[in-house]
Amino acid sequence: MDSRSSFSAVAVCLLTLALSWTPALAFDLGQWVPGLKVSPFLSERVEYESNIFQTPSHSKDDVIFKTIPGVLADYTFGPHSITAGYRAEILRYLDLTDQDTVHHIAVGQLRLDFPRTLLTLKEDFIRTSDPPGTELTGRILSNTNLLRPEGEYRVTPSFSTGVNYSWTRVRFDDRSIGDLIDRDEHLIGASVFWKFLPKGDVFLNYSYGISTFTEASDRDFTSHNITVGLRGDITSKLSSSFRIGYTREEPVNGNQTSFNGLILGGDYVYKPLERLTLTLSTQRARQESTFGTVAFYVTNNATLSALYQILPKVTLTARLGGGTNEYSTKQTADGKTDFRHDTFILGGAQADYDIQPWLRVGLEYLRTSRDSNFPSFRFVDDRITGRATVQF
Repeated sequence: MDSRSSFSAVAVCLLTLALSWTPALAFDLGQWVPGLKVSPFLSERVEYESNIFQTPSHSKDDVIFKTIPGVLADYTFGPHSITAGYRAEILRYLDLTDQDTVHHIAVGQLRLDFPRTLLTLKEDFIRTSDPPGTELTGRILSNTNLLRPEGEYRVTPSFSTGVNYSWTRVRFDDRSIGDLIDRDEHLIGASVFWKFLPKGDVFLNYSYGISTFTEASDRDFTSHNITVGLRGDITSKLSSSFRIGYTREEPVNGNQTSFNGLILGGDYVYKPLERLTLTLSTQRARQESTFGTVAFYVTNNATLSALYQILPKVTLTARLGGGTNEYSTKQTADGKTDFRHDTFILGGAQADYDIQPWLRVGLEYLRTSRDSNFPSFRFVDDRITGRATVQF
């Protein structure tokens, strides 16, 4: 629950989006294995991108064909369950064929729900060429693996305690990046929860973290983090996963800059109408940096999305977001020395049409841009995506 987990959060978010669809015709294999359901799907996408490498000038555009097969299996036995999923993204560029690649996304979860004890074990893996965070741009191959065992014990119907641990492993193929920010992050903590509503509770968490870098060991640091937050259904129309807190991060090497300050993150989901869903995603976090000799930057961002079902089979979605990146030390670039400051904005819309319960088509437009006091880090990128998905 600390700011160092923000890179992992991005990965987890991608994993969740990759597999969080509503299966139309899931194969119920209960007659052979009671409680087992398997949901395969296949999506074909054609995407035009105006600035593949997100450069300030001399941009290269291209058309990308994406074939995305995947499967999700769920096995439920009593109050317990096991879930596993895999998705591949086969990318083929029309002109920039040297960028052809395959993304791999896998998730797994074991959930054991006893009368007073809840145990979960989650494993998430992603190999992608999408850049992490908002500093790196272009096509960057990386692997991120996140292991999270957690436990919660219900002392009373309204009060419970919990323990959490996470291990995040981040590796980049490009050694100019990996030699700086390849790392392992360990976080262990304890929480107390108070259920003040039937489906919602408030929590307090303390966690201790250790980050070790495989090559740049002078960047190693430890952290102490205290967060409070809301989770679950606050009202019949509002749910939350929001948390806010304070972190104190101390570098193992005294020459590095420390970070002590406010952290926050999570979502609010509000349904003012049956057909309308509003989602506000927020984040303030520390991110690892590859800019000069800066060890990290602090990102502040928020995104508001609105999904509206205009017809039983047609939905429209709009997104608008933005934020800033603030760097901790002065650097020299573009002929000047200054603290780097970036501002980024994204906006877009998409339409989806469910032709059949098992067949969906969609069209999406997304613009992302970044401004900076260093001109070489500015860019504008437009994407237009058409897709068709078959799901069972």
